Amino acid sequence: MDGPDIDAYIKEAEKIERMYMYLLEGTTQKRVKRVDDGSTGLQNVEYGICVINSKNELLQSTVMEKYNAWYLNCHELIRKCSGSWSSSKTGDFEKLHKNIISLINLKDSVRKSNERKHLRKEFIASLDAQVYVLHSVQQLIASGRNDRVRMPMAGNLISKLEDAESLYQQGQILQAGSVAGPVLERCLKVLCETNGLQAGPDAAIVEMAHAIHGSNLVYEFDSQMLRTIVDLAVIINNCAETSNCADFNDKMHADEVRELIDKVRELIFLVFY
Repeated sequence: MDGPDIDAYIKEAEKIERMYMYLLEGTTQKRVKRVDDGSTGLQNVEYGICVINSKNELLQSTVMEKYNAWYLNCHELIRKCSGSWSSSKTGDFEKLHKNIISLINLKDSVRKSNERKHLRKEFIASLDAQVYVLHSVQQLIASGRNDRVRMPMAGNLISKLEDAESLYQQGQILQAGSVAGPVLERCLKVLCETNGLQAGPDAAIVEMAHAIHGSNLVYEFDSQMLRTIVDLAVIINNCAETSNCADFNDKMHADEVRELIDKVRELIFLVFY
């Protein structure tokens, strides 16, 4: 296994929640009278309490044991996996622990109640909040794995773009455009892949650009970026068409290739950083 099985911890939380609901169903809901001090104008107010039945005492201790084991494992996982992000998320996770322990003991410390409906609602909310932290860690781990894959790719593309820059500085404008073009294509493919968009191996630059813009998944890829990519595709096509033309300078101006290299560099930082 490459990393912690967070899905298993999430499923275990679902099991603990079901056990707690079963525990509540096995309690006795009693109505008792509370003598008020008169400040509210209400006296002898009735309210409900959950009383554990002797037959459910073992289930209550089992829920407590399973939850505590789950909490300790998850707490250590969050601490190890979240790095500098750990203190805030670990703190959020810890704050909920005391309340859940109280709820398993049939006391809602938030509402100051031990009515069954309050216990049920608060337990679900508190445990869901802890599970949400686990989901956040899961996304963080996935992001880290993607970075380990994407960073070498980013370095490779930047290196190729530097080659294009070098050719441009040497006055080899057409060659520079021909090198920068595939870098643009690869950046768009990565944007499609990381956002769950379908982009076949032969997908054209303009086709991918329209798919990314239409998805609304990449905030920075606005209509202006779309128009820019379409214009850059024209420059790349011109580079390919004029590869054997003696009058290249009449068809492909240096400032267009300059724009191509600069915009591809901008896109690399959009995709990888």
